Amino acid sequence: MPTVMLLLGGLFGTIIGTLLAGGMVAVAGLPVYGPAHNVLAALLALGPGAILPNVVHPILMLFGAGLGLLVATIFLYAGAAVSVLTGAALGEFFSRGAIIGAASSTNWLIMSAIPRLSVVAGIIFIVTLLALIPPIAGNRFYERVLGALGWVLPLNYLMLPLGVLVFIVTAPFALAAPTGTGSVRWDWLTWTIETAGGAALGSTGFVGGFNIGNFTFISPGVTTSPAFTTTVSAHETGHTLSNSALGGFFYWIGAVDENVPPLRRMSAAYAEMLAESHFSGPTGGPFIPMW
Repeated sequence: MPTVMLLLGGLFGTIIGTLLAGGMVAVAGLPVYGPAHNVLAALLALGPGAILPNVVHPILMLFGAGLGLLVATIFLYAGAAVSVLTGAALGEFFSRGAIIGAASSTNWLIMSAIPRLSVVAGIIFIVTLLALIPPIAGNRFYERVLGALGWVLPLNYLMLPLGVLVFIVTAPFALAAPTGTGSVRWDWLTWTIETAGGAALGSTGFVGGFNIGNFTFISPGVTTSPAFTTTVSAHETGHTLSNSALGGFFYWIGAVDENVPPLRRMSAAYAEMLAESHFSGPTGGPFIPMW
């Protein structure tokens, strides 16, 4: 039943994501290449998108700019979080599946508007959708592939550039730190760069770790895992996988859920519990099995 609900949610999310991303592509006036062209044309012909070439209503413009996908992700995230709180497991499965489907179809359509990427866009779409199937999502080889895709998925660029900037600032300090107190490492399990220790991260006063795209940052004095399979190292790379499967909007909504009052649910935030499932609770916090 969990897999069925994930797949049903994935189908629902794929339709929603295709319609919303289709509006974005149409408003931008971008051509779409490959199989996505026929799919998009058929879907847009069904509704308001059919008139986009001639008349664009301001509300459609907002949806075309990505607001529609953001709003949809907020509602689906809220549905998953409430389902966890109320013990409605099937609701969580459906909502999670819908977020994966929406993110996958959006990435697919955006990549299909880029000629050099349109050839592989369909394959990447299928790969990210495979996160709907629990045994595959938890497979370590699949996670390597999914993590690697995080470097090219369009929705990841809602946070990946920030990760690059933070890395540029913090990495030199981590490398200059006394032996054993700082490091910059590559995790082949998720294709993530981990920066640990150093004066830059220490100056924030923050104790713990955080993730931005395919970059993770660990404050000085916090224990890391040599193999990235335990402690905060495994937790933060769990976010890398969630970013690729559930998209950049999910990442930022999760950050708000975890850190911003009146929510500020910390380890009980929905996004945190999914990331914590990477290697089954590496920091001892609550988790929802996924990775």
